[in-house]
Amino acid sequence: MGNSQSTSGRTAIALAGGAILAWLFLRGRGWGLGSGHPGSGGDAATPRAPAGPPCRVRMDATGIELDGRRTDLATTLARCRAAGVAEVTATGDAIVGAIAEVLHALHAAGVTVLASLNLLDLAGLVDPTTGPP
Repeated sequence: MGNSQSTSGRTAIALAGGAILAWLFLRGRGWGLGSGHPGSGGDAATPRAPAGPPCRVRMDATGIELDGRRTDLATTLARCRAAGVAEVTATGDAIVGAIAEVLHALHAAGVTVLASLNLLDLAGLVDPTTGPP
C-alpha cells in the first residue's frame, strides 16, 4: 500500500508542476508568449509580430553593447524597433539609471522587451499586483 501512495504523490506533483508551467507559458505577460497580452510594448489592439531574431542588448559599466558591438541608444532603438524584440541583460557593474533609460526607451518604442524580472523591476516596469507589462 505504501508504494501506491508514493506513486500517487509523484503523479500529483508532476501534474501540479505541469499545470504551473502551462500557466506561466500561456499567460502571455511581457515575454511575447501566449494569447493573453501582446507583451511589453505595442498597443493591445494592434500587437506587433517580431520582424526577425531579437536584438541582444547588454549593459555594462561602459555603456551599451548591441549584438556584440558597442553602440549608442539611438542605434539600439532603431535596430531593436526593426527587430520588434530585444533581449536585455546587464552586468553587475552597469549603471542603474542607464539600464532604466534603455528599458524605458525600448518599451516606449513599442519593442517587446525580454529581460529578467529584476531588471524590469529596477526600471519600474513591473506592477507588483499584475507582473510585467
